[in-house]
Amino acid sequence: MASVEPTLDREATLAALRSTVARFASEEVAPILSEMDEREVFPEATVRRMKELGFFGLPIPEEYGGLGLGKTGYCAVVEELSKVDASHAAILGAHTSLGMTPLYYFGTEEQKQRFLVPAARGERLMAFSLTEPGSGSDSGALVTSARAEGDCYLLNGEKIYVTNGAEANVVLVLAANDVKLGPRGGITAFLVEKGTRGFTVGRLEKKMGLHGTSTAQLLFQDCAVPKENVLGEVGRGFVVAMTALDVGRLSLGAGSLGGMQGAMREALTYAKNRLQFDLPIVEHQAIQFKLADMAMHVHALKTMVYAAAEHQDRMGPSVKGWTREDRAKKTRDSAIIKCLASEWATRTIHDALQIHGGLGYIRGTPIERAYRDARISEIFEGTNEIQRLVVARDLITRGWVD
Repeated sequence: MASVEPTLDREATLAALRSTVARFASEEVAPILSEMDEREVFPEATVRRMKELGFFGLPIPEEYGGLGLGKTGYCAVVEELSKVDASHAAILGAHTSLGMTPLYYFGTEEQKQRFLVPAARGERLMAFSLTEPGSGSDSGALVTSARAEGDCYLLNGEKIYVTNGAEANVVLVLAANDVKLGPRGGITAFLVEKGTRGFTVGRLEKKMGLHGTSTAQLLFQDCAVPKENVLGEVGRGFVVAMTALDVGRLSLGAGSLGGMQGAMREALTYAKNRLQFDLPIVEHQAIQFKLADMAMHVHALKTMVYAAAEHQDRMGPSVKGWTREDRAKKTRDSAIIKCLASEWATRTIHDALQIHGGLGYIRGTPIERAYRDARISEIFEGTNEIQRLVVARDLITRGWVD
C-alpha cells in the first residue's frame, strides 16, 4: 500500500492506514451501496480494489506476502470499513480471520508458500466451512466425513452458511475423520481448492442483511483432497477451528465498533438538522441521552477491542509457545467482546433509527441497511448464548483472572 511508509512508527502507520481505508470507503464503497444492497450482488470491483490496497494481507508478515500489521492493524481496517458498510468488512473477515489465520498458525512451510502467500497478496480468496444442517452451535457434531484412501481423503457431506463460499478459491473445510470421537480427535481441517472434483457450490441464501456477501451451501461427493492439504494434525481440526474463531470474534467486535460509530454519526448529523417544536431535536434531553449512551458504548468497546488485539499480537504466531493462561484469556476476551459488541451495536443502531423517526424505516437509507446488517452479529461465529457459556465456564474453571 503506497500510502503507508514502512519507516513510520507504528502509531503513525496505523493512522495512515485508517486514513487510506476511510477514503476508500467514502469515495469508492459508499457510492455503490444502494445498488449492491438492492441487487444483492458481490461487489467484485471494490473487493478487487481492497486487494490492490493490501487489505487482504494485513496481519500476515511481509515474508508471506502481507503487510505485517498484526491483529491491531487488521481490526483498525475492519472498524473503518464497517463505519460505511458491513458487507465489505464481512468479506474481508471471512478471508482473513477464518481463512488465513489458521493457515498462518497451523500450516506447514509448503502450505504457507502454496496457499498463504497468494491469499495475503489478494491473489486468492479464502472461506471457512464449519456449519452443517445438523450442527450449528454444537460445532463438534459434524457428519461431513473424511475417509482416507491412498494419497487422499474422500470428503462427503454438506456445509451451509459459508461466507465467500461462491467466490473463494480455497475453502478451509472441517470434516469428521471419526464421528465417534467428535471434537476430541475426530475432526480434521482440510484446504480444499476450487475446481476439485466432487466439490460444488449449491444454493446461495437470501438474507435479511449483508446483501453484498454470498452465503453458500457447499456440497462434497467423494471429493478427493490430497493428504498434503490437511491443515494441522489429523484429528486436531477442532483446535484449528476454535483458534480461528477467537480471531474472528475479535474482528467481529471491531466490525460492530465501526457500525456503531457509523450509526452514531448518522444520528448526530440528523438530530442537528431535524427541527421539531422550533428546535433541532438534538436540543431535547431524550435525544441527548440516546447519543450519550452511544458514545459511552463506543468508548468502552474501542478500549476492549484494541487491548485484546494487542494481547493476541504479543502472543505471536507459534501456537506451541502459547501458555495455557494466554490461550484461556484469548478465548474468554474474544467471547466477551463478540457478545457485548454485537448486542451494543444492535442497541446503538436501533436508537439511531429511532432518532431518524419514519425516515429510518425507509428502505435504502444507510441506517435502515445498517439495522438489517447488524442483526447477524449476535448469531454467526458462535451465537451469543455460546459466548456466555464460554465466559461462564472460564469463570468456573479459573475464577476471575484479569
